[in-house]
Amino acid sequence: METQAISSVASSYPPWVMLKRQATRSSDEDSAADVKTLATGRTTSGHLVGVSLSLAAPPAASRICVQIPDGVEMQSCHILAAHGDSILVEMFCRGLEWGENDWTDYFVYNAGDAAAKPPRPPSLMLLPFCPVQGALYNDTTGLLCRGEDDELVVAELRAVEVGERRSKKKVPKLLMLRSGEWIVVKKPLISHVNGEVSEMLPPKWNSDTVFPVNDRTLCWVDLSQGVIFCDVLHESPGLRYVPLPTDPNFNRRLIFRNVCATAGGTVKFVNIFPRCCCGGAGASYCRHSNNAYTIQSWTLRMDDSMSWVMDGMVDSTELWSLDAYKGLPRIRLAYPVVALDKPHLICFMLCEDFHVNNGDETVWMIMVDMRSKTMPVVRLHPGGRGEMLMENLVPSKVSYYLNSVPNRSNGGASLSRNARVDSVPAVNVVNEVRPYNVLSSAQSPCKTCGEPAVQESAFLTAFQEIATYGLARDDMLKAYSLLSDDNCRRFKSLIGLPMNLRKDWLLMEIKASEA
Repeated sequence: METQAISSVASSYPPWVMLKRQATRSSDEDSAADVKTLATGRTTSGHLVGVSLSLAAPPAASRICVQIPDGVEMQSCHILAAHGDSILVEMFCRGLEWGENDWTDYFVYNAGDAAAKPPRPPSLMLLPFCPVQGALYNDTTGLLCRGEDDELVVAELRAVEVGERRSKKKVPKLLMLRSGEWIVVKKPLISHVNGEVSEMLPPKWNSDTVFPVNDRTLCWVDLSQGVIFCDVLHESPGLRYVPLPTDPNFNRRLIFRNVCATAGGTVKFVNIFPRCCCGGAGASYCRHSNNAYTIQSWTLRMDDSMSWVMDGMVDSTELWSLDAYKGLPRIRLAYPVVALDKPHLICFMLCEDFHVNNGDETVWMIMVDMRSKTMPVVRLHPGGRGEMLMENLVPSKVSYYLNSVPNRSNGGASLSRNARVDSVPAVNVVNEVRPYNVLSSAQSPCKTCGEPAVQESAFLTAFQEIATYGLARDDMLKAYSLLSDDNCRRFKSLIGLPMNLRKDWLLMEIKASEA
């Protein structure tokens, strides 16, 4: 197994991190809080609390750690949102003194600026009480910080049901903290990509996550339907709805997709779907494509068209063939998060127990390079599934601002094709895990590409098929050149795919070669 260490300076923090939503108490043995990141503030009841960070380079998870004084019990504390150097934290506490009530406070943790002259230390700011409504929710609340004028906006988009019982519809309501005051925008107008304007949200709209796109815009995501953009600094903010790319195999399991912002305000959609070697829809239990899947990534064109463009495709067989994958279970990756600094890098969780009853609860954190089809980093997550709350992690650049010198590391950029940064402890994992419904491969009509007769005919069929793709002459030549390089590695990957995915896969290979 090839390994490569990441050089680092003791005082250097990663350029970005993935934060667990749930906080830990700094007194916990595994909190590993960094004292240099500590910031303190007072709750509405006057208690002094502290927030610090425990940071690790992706794909490992980071977390916030909370210090609570004696006489106070922390019921819950978690991250609602993050942007730039700041994190929005909800803290629900209970006083142990007689007559003391429970309270919920919202703080903004700011990393400061270690590179400033003089350096600015981390801070913890208590937000003003919101008299309009109760608790904020992490799947509907976003944070936006604009450094040039220290503007801070907290915005929550809620769906409010209106109308009669049998004809109820959902209209949007914006609650915003802006310029230090809470305001409500009722029924902001929603524009659609087809030019329509309405007051109604899409049917069955349910926000799953929120993230900042730039220093003015927040994006709310319904992973089953689409995204809604809003310029929260506009005097009269409106909404714009864009549907997600269609996936006929989507079964509402949201752990296999995500929408994220990455470098330059690029918005990306990642979709992981099961596939059969015969080209049929959905999962298969034949020997060749048992647990097989494909990862597709899309970029949203931020122009008048607001259209999605596929920019990457990786098949499970390409990952399984890597030396870096040896010893890992051959099941579908989940919980994708796009790197904040490099759009072609995507982090995933891998756990057999996601897919198999009574499966292994070991959790692996994996980074995939969608251009080079490599796994530059694989890490074992300590504690397994029981310790990891199964939800998408929150990407944040808060760590970047803690560096006294700007971090110029590659942020996990691709190494060699089979590189594996962390040596993996010996684990007893079988490569073929039990499917949900075990079927004998003898019952399957599918033939595998490993059979010599099938492989020979598959090569010939694939060559003939490429000529029907309608590629330009230069692209056709690039395709044949790519497929013949590296001992025909790509060609073997191509014929392992169902025919209905091959053209898109080849186009993504050509695009990646030009990057």
